[in-house]
Amino acid sequence: MPDLSPSAPFTISLGKARITALCDGVLTVPVANLYRRNSSQPTPEHFPTAPGELSVNAFLVETGTRKIMIDTGSGALFGPDHGKLQATLINLGISPDAISDIILTHIHADHSGGLIADGKPVFKNATLHIGKTEAAFWLSEGADKAAGVTERVKGQIGRAHAAIDPYEAEKRVVLFEDDGEIMPGFSSSLRAGHTPGHLSIRFSDDENTIVFVGDIVHGDSVQFADPAVTIDFDYDQPNAAVARAAAFAEAADEGYLIAAAHLPFPGIGHIRRDGEAYRFEASRAQ
Repeated sequence: MPDLSPSAPFTISLGKARITALCDGVLTVPVANLYRRNSSQPTPEHFPTAPGELSVNAFLVETGTRKIMIDTGSGALFGPDHGKLQATLINLGISPDAISDIILTHIHADHSGGLIADGKPVFKNATLHIGKTEAAFWLSEGADKAAGVTERVKGQIGRAHAAIDPYEAEKRVVLFEDDGEIMPGFSSSLRAGHTPGHLSIRFSDDENTIVFVGDIVHGDSVQFADPAVTIDFDYDQPNAAVARAAAFAEAADEGYLIAAAHLPFPGIGHIRRDGEAYRFEASRAQ
């Protein structure tokens, strides 16, 4: 049996490219208490298969001379049991300085916090790519003073600036269209709901495709059985459910690999139809 512990590297080939899953840490959270149905909070007993923890995964794509990160984990924001991404890269023989590009699925702290350490960029030579809608929501001037912005979101906006402003100061931030090409081989699809600009990132090499789905799903059972179940972290609960249903249907129908931030490590596999519901089929290391 392959070692699928979060500390072990997990790499697959995709055409001529290599995809490596990296675990930044594991969140111990009562996920059953966080699920929502029709924007209401059922009792935890409604979700007997809910996990008690969520992996925080990021992904490295190596293609030609480029090394591209999809998300960066939480860095120091979630305590000492997180922020393992940088050390894991070094253990794999990859300096953070060798990362050429970083693409964010969205700007929540557990995806962007790993961009910095002690307020300075971890990835000193990387270009940071962010979708236009996501950047506008979190980073535009006065976003924290907009009508209806909660204290929770204000805190998230502050963390977004802390992670991304150091790259902006060095003119290493590039915005891309929500539905379009990011760079050769990489494109995006807007899956708004979890955040206003939440994206799926598609990478294709020849006829091989993997889609990095960000936070379209939390845990490997409840939301596959019922995509209408949302989670407290979703900014727009109804649209998050719509986005999840669309993402699941497309992945099942097209048959491509997916990589998800909060499925059990390594978070790479296929979504299969299971009657009216879905199931996740994890990949094996190659």
